[in-house]
Amino acid sequence: MKTRKQKILNWILIIVMAAFSLLFLFPLIWMIFNSFKGDAAIAHDLHSFAAFLPPALSKGFFHNYTQILFHTDFLRYLVNTVFYAIIMVVLGIIVNGLAGYALAKINFPFRDRWLLIIMLLMIVPMESIITIHFFFIAKLGLLNTVIGLVLPGIVNPFNIFLFRQVFISLPDDIWEAAQLDYCSPIKYFFTMVLPMAKSAVATVGVLTFLGVWNDYLWPSLVFTSNRLLTVQIGLNAITANENTTMGMKLAVITLVTIPVIIMYALFSKQIVEGVVSTGGKEG
Repeated sequence: MKTRKQKILNWILIIVMAAFSLLFLFPLIWMIFNSFKGDAAIAHDLHSFAAFLPPALSKGFFHNYTQILFHTDFLRYLVNTVFYAIIMVVLGIIVNGLAGYALAKINFPFRDRWLLIIMLLMIVPMESIITIHFFFIAKLGLLNTVIGLVLPGIVNPFNIFLFRQVFISLPDDIWEAAQLDYCSPIKYFFTMVLPMAKSAVATVGVLTFLGVWNDYLWPSLVFTSNRLLTVQIGLNAITANENTTMGMKLAVITLVTIPVIIMYALFSKQIVEGVVSTGGKEG
């Protein structure tokens, strides 16, 4: 049981950590509150504490957001990105999960060597192979297509290794029991294996979604059609427009940033558990 002194020290530690958290959150708070203001109000409040306070609620409170949502192509970029992310998440979980299960539970020739290759590929930066990906997609005639965007990113060495580390701890008795019930390998994988690896599935899903959401370089190479662009390219196009006010720029940056914060807040525990699991198993 904690003593009175320990409780006081814990409260002091909480207060200090909260103060430091607010300090690091100041830029985010400034961005969100000023996204509701006009340029004149932003300039007026810039050198005072009012810069960290929202404006008074009025008829034009959401003016910057309505301008972004209804007078630019941002909604199209948003829908495009969510659509691409869903495809990548679903295919990423299935493909990398199957590969991870094969490396963990199926004996096939050169399995350990394949695992070593996958681990080595984890240290290869995307920028070093993106040119190869581009020429490959261009040769296949897949530029300006959804397939051209998602195809190079489905297989991810880290995700395969993460699934493998989780699956390797699954007891073989479960598969033997499933065979007695005439359960096919595919049905066994989707109905039993994946549900038992919720932390890995959540980690791969969240990291894949955030990867698609934050990606700028690859979509900018694959897409030239405005109707296919993603939020990061749209963000650059909107903020670079000379007719976009400072308040509108802060509004669109806020719209792009908030989903990332929400995803981390909702799934931070699963992400930590999934990443920790990559070093917690042997095999």
